[in-house]
Amino acid sequence: MTQHATEEDAWDAYGDGRQARLWDRDPSRFHWAQWTGHPDHGPQLELLPTGPGTSVLDLGCGKGRNLSHVAARGGRAVGVDLSGNQIKSARGLSGVRMELHQTDAATFLDTCSEEFDAIYSVFGAVWFTDPEVLLPKIRRRLKPGGVLVFSHRPPDGGEYGPVLHGEEAPAMRRCYPDAVWEGHLRVAGFVDVSSWIIAPPPGKEGMVQTVIVRGTRSTQPRK
Repeated sequence: MTQHATEEDAWDAYGDGRQARLWDRDPSRFHWAQWTGHPDHGPQLELLPTGPGTSVLDLGCGKGRNLSHVAARGGRAVGVDLSGNQIKSARGLSGVRMELHQTDAATFLDTCSEEFDAIYSVFGAVWFTDPEVLLPKIRRRLKPGGVLVFSHRPPDGGEYGPVLHGEEAPAMRRCYPDAVWEGHLRVAGFVDVSSWIIAPPPGKEGMVQTVIVRGTRSTQPRK
């Protein structure tokens, strides 16, 4: 079995396991505003340009729940995920038009010729890919003035850099403080870089925080 197939199987298991138990427990709870994993908590779609005439790419779209809300606002909604099971579930969502690709984020960005108004990742590919590899690829696939937004949990304890992400998804997540992420974006050529740490909502103070990072592709040619 190839390494790629092994990774696909691992993400299938992850999507059918712990993640499924979280997201499928009560589907009505989950709609957009999922940067943090808590419905109606933290920033929402105002972080992204959406609507008619826009094109938005989700790196690590999973079962397509976030992307479906982007699609419902009009415009072009494209999702990428390595898990065949997740993509199959996303294709089963009714009432929305999404273009879905089963592949890894870096490969898609290398082979895609389209430029997007926004690229985002919610606990997705940006968290699990070397930023020195992925961020320049993302920048090249953004239109001038296009934005990248991604979220994941902050480092836990002494975590820093590549850290093994459990048994269900044997992948290396990238654990950096928000200031370090800002530096990675600037090195990759992004401007207007900012980040937020979002605390859990009231009544869930013991749960993990979320880091959100945003950057823009400059409208000026890179020197």
